[in-house]
Amino acid sequence: MGAPLDVAVSEFVAAPPQRVRAVMFDPRLDPQWMAAVTAVQPLGDAAAVGTQVRRTGRFLGRTLRWTTEITAVSNTRLDLAIVDGPMRGTVAYQIDADGDGSRVTIRNVGRAPGFAPRWLLRFAMRRALAADLRRLKQIVEQPL
Repeated sequence: MGAPLDVAVSEFVAAPPQRVRAVMFDPRLDPQWMAAVTAVQPLGDAAAVGTQVRRTGRFLGRTLRWTTEITAVSNTRLDLAIVDGPMRGTVAYQIDADGDGSRVTIRNVGRAPGFAPRWLLRFAMRRALAADLRRLKQIVEQPL
């Protein structure tokens, strides 16, 4: 099957880490900044290790459903495992203070057997994640 895809994107956001975290780490807000996500169903109340979220969305013209589980969480990082759906792997959100703002990174590592050619998946994932970070940036940089 080959090595897993490993795609990371990063963006400077002119907002403090806690403001970015308030949007990025709240799955109920995913549809506002993640183009692929159309619906979310949190399966727990707290952002704690073990909490799961079911998501529905579209990627490469397909409707997808998947569940993530929090494997680690801190003030600056959220690690998720994709525990069911057509793709398997991990997602990491990292928010680091950077001057008057934040350096925000999303990294996806995983496999999608038979979903699409590897080169197309890598291209589409990088493009989608970069666009998601731009939308997140627009949201958190708006005045309160």
